[in-house]
Amino acid sequence: MIGRRLPDWFIVARREFLERVRTVWFLIVTILGPLGMAAMIIVPAWIAHKGAKQEARVHVVDRSVDAKGQPTKLGEEIISFADRLKLKFKFKNVAANTSRKELLDLIRREKIDGFLEIPKDGMDGGTILYRGSNATNLQVTALLHQVVNFAVRSKKNNISPEKLLALIAPVPFDSKHTTGEEGGSAGGAKLIIGYVMLLLLYVSIILYGNTVCRSVAEEKSSRVVELMVSAVKPRSLMWGKIIGVGGVGLFQLSIWGAMGFLLLTYRVQLLGAFGVGGATFSIPGVSLGTFAIMIAYFIVGYFFYAALYAAIGAMVNSEQEAQQAQMPVALILMVPLACAPLLANNPRSGATELLTMIPFSSPLLMPIRYLLGGATVTDVLVSMFLLVAATAVVVWVAARIYRVGILMYGKRPSLRELARWIRYT
Repeated sequence: MIGRRLPDWFIVARREFLERVRTVWFLIVTILGPLGMAAMIIVPAWIAHKGAKQEARVHVVDRSVDAKGQPTKLGEEIISFADRLKLKFKFKNVAANTSRKELLDLIRREKIDGFLEIPKDGMDGGTILYRGSNATNLQVTALLHQVVNFAVRSKKNNISPEKLLALIAPVPFDSKHTTGEEGGSAGGAKLIIGYVMLLLLYVSIILYGNTVCRSVAEEKSSRVVELMVSAVKPRSLMWGKIIGVGGVGLFQLSIWGAMGFLLLTYRVQLLGAFGVGGATFSIPGVSLGTFAIMIAYFIVGYFFYAALYAAIGAMVNSEQEAQQAQMPVALILMVPLACAPLLANNPRSGATELLTMIPFSSPLLMPIRYLLGGATVTDVLVSMFLLVAATAVVVWVAARIYRVGILMYGKRPSLRELARWIRYT
């Protein structure tokens, strides 16, 4: 019995898939993805863990005086507040006549990390200066600013440190993200997951769409495509390329997603192996429905943009021209990224609803809107219907451009010529 012949597009897709999966670079990039995720978890936590054990060495030069010309001892009050708050600072009061040059020399020789200079009018609105090699550390400068504020207010208003700290003690407050369900989840963590989903979809679509464009342009410039269209119809060739490269992307994303899930699930054990403890932050769960929506929008969104990239590859004569011709599509993809903060601030607004219905932006924005509770299942179905319909139109137009463009050489076609290619039967 003679076996049934495989469709042409399937043969091309299988070739594209295997050709990329079998390369050393695919293996390297696939391995580097999980390693990069692990590094993002381990390195910041390890640095923060090491930094938390180190005390900042700060000299305090108190030149402040009151109306009678007597020292205010504001520097001592600052040190007292830092001790009460158990901050990681090693303060030392030095003589008021110590010059700035001497202090800068100590920083240069790494004897101290910085110095706090209190001017004569430090109690009356004068600017208290901090100069140090760790001034780029926002936590250090914020804590110094805080204790300086406490000390000045305590002195000026004649309030004891105990009473002042009791007055400004934070009130217990808890914020949870919910769309009506009991409990809820941490809003900040939910937003981070949404942004990760957005960036993952953006990078995947632009990366693999660009791969389709470069592949078409390379085969066209080397005239290999002339041999291929003699055996395969242009439409089947385009479909095969899009499906094959998309399959590689989906395969790679599946590996990265599985590894990312394992790394986050066992992050405490992973950090513990490097001597870093306290990794108890909670991560909101992502439902199976949300994950399915993300995959569906990646697949359809990829087809939408990959068809555009394939048409661009067929229009140009080299990879250099392809890089320039891709700019309009890349700029269109940048719009959803720029609008992401708008969606995060109000996922139920009219502007957000419009953006998640437009096919150019819905593949990136609808999954995050659904995750944040701003979209119903009906919204998702309407958005997906519009995206599928737009994708069908784009694929039809791209196929007509592709079948003519891959065999056309010379200058890049004008809009009038493209319209003629689309009408050509």
